Amino acid sequence: MQRSITLKIIRPRDEKISWEELGYLLGGLSMKVCRMSNFCMTHHLLHALKLETELLNPRGNLYCYPSLAEEYPEVPSGIICATETRARKLFKRSAAKVLRSETSLPGFRKGSSIPIPVAGYRIQLDDEGNYYAEIQLLSRQGAKTQKMPGRICLVMADNWRDKSAKPALQKIAAGKVRRGVATLFRAKKDWYLCIPYVVEPVKTEEDFEPGLVMGVAFGMFDALAYGFNTLLKRGAVSGEEVLSHHEKFMVRRKKIQEQYAWSGRKGQGREDALKPLRHLYEAEKNYRDLVNNRYAKWVVDIAVKNRCGEIHLDTGSGTSNGNKEILLSHWPLYDLKNKICRKAEEKGIRVTECAVPNLRTRCSHCGTEQDAGNRKRMFLCKNCGYGTTDKNKSNGYISADYNAARNLAVYETGE
Repeated sequence: MQRSITLKIIRPRDEKISWEELGYLLGGLSMKVCRMSNFCMTHHLLHALKLETELLNPRGNLYCYPSLAEEYPEVPSGIICATETRARKLFKRSAAKVLRSETSLPGFRKGSSIPIPVAGYRIQLDDEGNYYAEIQLLSRQGAKTQKMPGRICLVMADNWRDKSAKPALQKIAAGKVRRGVATLFRAKKDWYLCIPYVVEPVKTEEDFEPGLVMGVAFGMFDALAYGFNTLLKRGAVSGEEVLSHHEKFMVRRKKIQEQYAWSGRKGQGREDALKPLRHLYEAEKNYRDLVNNRYAKWVVDIAVKNRCGEIHLDTGSGTSNGNKEILLSHWPLYDLKNKICRKAEEKGIRVTECAVPNLRTRCSHCGTEQDAGNRKRMFLCKNCGYGTTDKNKSNGYISADYNAARNLAVYETGE
């Protein structure tokens, strides 16, 4: 399971190197990485169109490294290889749509992040208890030309807000976890280093109940609903808080846009006029990330409490007839599902996304499909009588969202 940690760069460890020199070096390297990435993307497109013949290796594959190493001799070979690999993966993901003229060729802009290969950086701990990263930013020729060391030590900030930062740094520095390709990037005039690493999933102390499956559905009336295939336990998370915050963000965004429309600052004052809108976007993004973490922890804690070793997760599609979508239709469900999978893997729980046909209109007890137009909060099967519309009858009270969650729980994946 792959995780990552992002650390802020405080200063160079070598007092002979100033921040101005380091900033100039990182800014120039970022611009070169941007140009190399666009060069690779362009030639991958030409190769896909069978127009590229100059940069092919003996096997007939595109190989941009020799040309890039000759053009940028001051850039380390590891960064060149990592840049080419990143561009190749990006092109492969979008090649089909680009060749069908459904989208344009992806490109890199000024200020692109700098990929650092595993052999190009190392995390160490000094005598004072501070962590620093030794990163190779210049080749031998570049170090001689600029009269700077090829490997520069950067002091990293201690993320006191992230409790998992220090233990992760200790494991990375001690070599107890496997590192990945790091990334240097700039955000708000500060430079950061993102280090990915792989950790083994931790199994729970108690054994899981055999055959117990938990279904988690994105509800039509609640944000999330869960149910089990053999247990009667069930629950849901209300979506009123999410809807309320979404409405507040929409109202605030509309007001800012109206103010910008009559402000008259559409020339050089455009950047200042759009600052409130960018701040609002960041606030909304942080709120969604916080809620997704809370929802994911809630789901996994319930599975651990009930000794459930398997979760069937809803894909997040709308109803079968498409008349009305789920409650979280405006929400970043991809990020929420990733957080659920990540937290579940830490506990040794397997998560499977299930695309159940007629998920919200099928009876989870007898399998009979109900009338799709009769969309109510309470579920009642017309065939077997499963559920009731009377909330006072607790023994038979079944909500539509719980019925969907139980459909996921009893669904056979075929594995």
